[in-house]
Amino acid sequence: MNSKVLNALAFIIIAQSTIGLSAFADISKTQEFDILRAELSTIKDKNSPQYLKTKHKLEKFITQNKIDYTTKARISDIERLINEQKFNTAIYELNDLIDNGVELSLCYMLLGDISAKSAKPPKKTAAFYKDSLRYNQNNYLAAYKLAKLYLRENKNIIGIEYLKYTIQKTDDDALLKEIEYIIQNKITPQNRYDANNLYEALGEIYKKQNKKQESYTAFNKAIQLNPNDIFLKYYLGDMYFCDCKDREAINVYEDILKEYPNDSMIRISKAKALANEGNLLSADKEFRMVLNENPTSPQAIYGLYKIYERKLPPDKILEKIYSNRENYVINQKEYLRFAQFLNDMNDEKGAQNFQRFASRLDEIEKERQLAKARELEIEKLKQEKLKQEKIKQEEKLKLQKENEAKRMSELEADKKAKALAKQEKLKKQIEEEKRKQEIEKQNKQAQLEKQKQEQFKKQETLKEKKQKEYEDKIIQQERKKAIAKDPKKYNEYKITLDKYFKMTPKDASIYVAIANTYKLMGEPTSALQNYKEALKLNPTDSDIYYNLGLTYMELNSFITAKANLIKAVNLNKENTKAVKLLAFVNQKIITQTVNLAYNAFEKKEYLKATSILDKGLKDYPNNAQMLYYRALVYDAMNRNAAQIIDLQKAIEYDPGYYMAYYQLGKAYEKINDERSALVAYEKFLSTEPEEKDLIEEIQKKVVALGAKYY
Repeated sequence: MNSKVLNALAFIIIAQSTIGLSAFADISKTQEFDILRAELSTIKDKNSPQYLKTKHKLEKFITQNKIDYTTKARISDIERLINEQKFNTAIYELNDLIDNGVELSLCYMLLGDISAKSAKPPKKTAAFYKDSLRYNQNNYLAAYKLAKLYLRENKNIIGIEYLKYTIQKTDDDALLKEIEYIIQNKITPQNRYDANNLYEALGEIYKKQNKKQESYTAFNKAIQLNPNDIFLKYYLGDMYFCDCKDREAINVYEDILKEYPNDSMIRISKAKALANEGNLLSADKEFRMVLNENPTSPQAIYGLYKIYERKLPPDKILEKIYSNRENYVINQKEYLRFAQFLNDMNDEKGAQNFQRFASRLDEIEKERQLAKARELEIEKLKQEKLKQEKIKQEEKLKLQKENEAKRMSELEADKKAKALAKQEKLKKQIEEEKRKQEIEKQNKQAQLEKQKQEQFKKQETLKEKKQKEYEDKIIQQERKKAIAKDPKKYNEYKITLDKYFKMTPKDASIYVAIANTYKLMGEPTSALQNYKEALKLNPTDSDIYYNLGLTYMELNSFITAKANLIKAVNLNKENTKAVKLLAFVNQKIITQTVNLAYNAFEKKEYLKATSILDKGLKDYPNNAQMLYYRALVYDAMNRNAAQIIDLQKAIEYDPGYYMAYYQLGKAYEKINDERSALVAYEKFLSTEPEEKDLIEEIQKKVVALGAKYY
């Protein structure tokens, strides 16, 4: 069998296994299937007769040939089409999946692959990969492809950022090795800024690969290229400390403290490393420097405790720790307080030691109290004897007084009894009157409550009536439009509808079928009514909630659509179409929120704008777009710190958001941090902004600032 025949057979097997074309006897069927979709991809107007005719032909073809047209099969077939360079056919399938909110991140990534293979402008290819990341921030393959694209275009700053993003998101050893190879071939001594970032990325790769020495070397090279990167130094120091390389860690911490001598966390880390090294006096000194600034620092207090834990008894340890406190008294309460502190620091053994010490003090105190109690008992007996003699004398006088008092009390008791009986009678009369008033009050309240319920019932009935009238009016309008648009098609659907209406009894599936038919007829309001009827019969059906969400979305009621889609997903986590449509609806809601906030911003209603965006960010805390616009509002309000935080978060969630880099540079300039502004502006220029005026402005600033710092 020659090679041409083998290739033909292989092609047929791939086509059939990819999209489930088990009914195809030869390659012509596959070609016909591809041609139909390629033709559809060239017709821009989806409402044109040509498009609808071809679409109908495609659907008929799929049905007749029993093609597996599930999402999984379609994605697999798209990959075949791309490999065969049938780009138009693949683009049709991808756009159709995107229109239906299915596998958005993967679809945009495949569009990027097509753009790259068909030699489209790099900017267009990058846009597809960015859209892929927008729908799935964990799609590290899209980030990696975007990184390689920018690096090929010599846009190293943004390319390196996406490489670092890929490293952060993946544990794929093969991919990490591939990135390692790219970085090692990209590092050049001429570009100090790029090399600094590349060595940092290389260090993260080695760390994930558990190559500790190589990781240290890479991080050290990054720091040599950018000695002002304090955060990277601190990160390296902690790595040394965790690996018990105490002297190396101390050297890094001391280097940081030269510039930031008041950083308590760095000083505490240094003290711990000194203690591990055995230099206890120096460690004590470092911990005390922290306590001088912050006397309640738990890390510094615990650090001093650990130094003297095995060298001094508990009372001497407390004297060491609190030596700078005036009039400090060590007592049982202090031992117990420190035992609780050790418990809070998860040092159970140390806590028990202090509790035992406190218990011994308690025993000594008990013995002292017992001796004192015996002395008091002897004195008490003496006093008791004197008291008894005195009592005898007093009892005689008391008996005389009692006899006299008894006579007087009998007279007084008779008088009081008469007055008490009179008061009791009056009290009963008052209570009876109160009881009558309470009953009357309860009856009035019950009557008012009944009136309120009747009024509420009337209002609800009226409300339902008005809603029904409104829906009927909308239905009539929708019906007129549908009939006017295509009378013949409408009547065909109506015949199907009449068949469903005649079916008895009607279960949930019948109402769903009626609703679906109404949607095809162009009557979404009637469809909603029947979906709701279906839901009454089957309230746990995820697909019914999905259909409700889809219909409300088509009517631009995005909030209601979202509520129904959430219910659909909660009922069935595997309902992928509901999950994807929910993501699409969420993006629509985000866009509406940003537009509403921006309208308030333009009117200088800043508090209203922040309130709108705050509310939106509660539902979508990782949305870069809303964070960016809130930063603009903060800028107008002169809230510089809040603005910078929001812009940094926006860039973290979307590394290609070039306007966020531009605004961040302006914010840093506003607080006179020109070095940070320079980095932000360089990243802005590397992301291919379209605004020529902004590009010229920032290029001038980069030249001016670069002269100062490079």
